[in-house]
Amino acid sequence: MKSVLKTLIKEGILDYKALVLKYYHKFDLSEQEAIALIKLNTLLEEKQRIIKPSKFAQWLSLSCKETEELLNGLMAKGYLNITLVEAENGKETETFTIDYFLTKVISHLQRAGEEASDDDIAKVVSYLENTLQKPLNALDLELVKKWIHDEEYSMSMIEDATMNALKRKRTSLKYIDHLLLNQLQDVSSSTRPKNEDALKDFHKLWEE
Repeated sequence: MKSVLKTLIKEGILDYKALVLKYYHKFDLSEQEAIALIKLNTLLEEKQRIIKPSKFAQWLSLSCKETEELLNGLMAKGYLNITLVEAENGKETETFTIDYFLTKVISHLQRAGEEASDDDIAKVVSYLENTLQKPLNALDLELVKKWIHDEEYSMSMIEDATMNALKRKRTSLKYIDHLLLNQLQDVSSSTRPKNEDALKDFHKLWEE
């Protein structure tokens, strides 16, 4: 996932500066540290692997001592990693990475997605228990999790299927699951091209 983000940033699809400004306050970073990360990324984009303290201090409008303390703070938190690598001439040279910030962003987004998913599950469970007037058992709960995590059914689809099940006086979740699957098949068939010639013409466009 991190490599995907790095590629998107490198190709200009994602803006590293925008990511930092959006999330830095969530990761125990000060505004100055956020600006420092943005400047460090600029150096990497310019293929400059060595941080020149005096020039970097000017960029941040800080003294050399303040800049040193700022960079040390970023290293202590893991956001800046400075290492020695062997250059083409065989001598060791300094280089740095700032990948940890992207790792933090990915972790934050994953947690946010899991929390949102848990909220969706809770809403569906509450709706089903209130509508069907019975508590869900362990197997029912696993089925609801499947609807949210794997099938990604919307709340409106679940509500429609539940109402249809009630009309038919068949209130098991297995039957509701059957109705949900039928909904998907109906949507799929309605969007399938009815004219085979039109479909062939579409494929020809890709072949030309």
